[in-house]
Amino acid sequence: MNWLRLSAIALLVLFLGQLNRWTVFDKLFFILLGLLVVSFVWSRLSLRGLTVTRRTATDRAQVGDLLVERVRVENASRFAKLWVEVLDHSELPGHRLSRVIHLGVRDAANWKAQTWCARRGRFRLGPMTIASSDPFGLFPTRLVVPYIQELVVYPATVDLSGFRLAHGELVGGSALQRRTPFVTPNAAGVRQYLPGDSFNRIAWSATARTGQLMVKEFELDPSTDIWVVLDMEQRHHVWAVPEGGARRPVGSESPPLSFWLDSTEEYVVTIAASLARHFLDQNRNVGLIANAHQPVIIPADRGTRQMVKILELLAVLRADGQRPLAEVLLSEAGSLTRHSTAVVITPSTDESWVRGLVELSTRHARCLAVIVEPSTFGGAESSLFVVSDLAAVGVPTYLVKHGDDIARALTGQGRGAGVTAVSR
Repeated sequence: MNWLRLSAIALLVLFLGQLNRWTVFDKLFFILLGLLVVSFVWSRLSLRGLTVTRRTATDRAQVGDLLVERVRVENASRFAKLWVEVLDHSELPGHRLSRVIHLGVRDAANWKAQTWCARRGRFRLGPMTIASSDPFGLFPTRLVVPYIQELVVYPATVDLSGFRLAHGELVGGSALQRRTPFVTPNAAGVRQYLPGDSFNRIAWSATARTGQLMVKEFELDPSTDIWVVLDMEQRHHVWAVPEGGARRPVGSESPPLSFWLDSTEEYVVTIAASLARHFLDQNRNVGLIANAHQPVIIPADRGTRQMVKILELLAVLRADGQRPLAEVLLSEAGSLTRHSTAVVITPSTDESWVRGLVELSTRHARCLAVIVEPSTFGGAESSLFVVSDLAAVGVPTYLVKHGDDIARALTGQGRGAGVTAVSR
């Protein structure tokens, strides 16, 4: 430490002064001693009276969103702060909030950090450390601001309005005999109003006829439930081979596609989030299955709440699973009925999982595969044989390559989309 060295020098000067009786050493000793005392007091006052405030507009964001965080450091003391270093320990990639400021008496400093959210996940904003010292840097001092806020960054979603299921929207037949709290085209009857019933379900004609407030009851429509199956087995996922490095977003630029879609894992998650949003916007029941390290099953449901559940999961889902996709498809086959459509998203080149789709087909469940081609990410194997097997059993298949526009690839318009839509 600098103050220890200076103290040692002062003691040496004192010793020489006593040894030689030179007044210059005595004066120098008192100067050094006064310097140590003044610096110590200055250092202890350098962080007194400081108030740090940080604010963000939201604790939820999506890849591609701009996060704005504002910081205010206020000096309420009667002493100016020569310099104050604000160090931020946030985990959000590219979030630069640290800086060095000067504060006068009763002064305040305000600034903001704008960060493009380029990675999905759960990140910690904070804590912060404020540091200062005396003018000579002898007694540095630090103070931890323990405030921590959690930020969840959802995966990006792309517009898939042009995407259509190859088997059609309906499976045919009459409405399923199950009551639902959602409004569907199939009105099953009326009942007396209960507290909590939505006003848009009131049957005014029945209310006028009976003299009591009546509401409509609905049954599930005959459209299929959509099950999005993500293959998160670790051994099949690869990272893209960088070509000159991904360009980081700067200034007002949004992160480029190549910055965050840099692995089969990110493609699989982004496609899953986009398909879930697409079908939920159509008021369809959507469920999700993933063979991650901890098996994940989100029961099929509809509405905004279901979308939030799926995004919350996909934000932190990682390709760390050990369970093969074929085993997952066979074990979950009982959950999928003739009123279900399984959309499998995988980079796997293992042909064994195709048999799982065949098993689902024997149960009259509809199947569709989206293959993220691993060889275009630098992987050693190609999915050509898997695509051929899927075509042979009549499973519609979409092939997405690294650098493809996901929306165009899933509508058969992207370069090398490799779509095989074979109807059974």
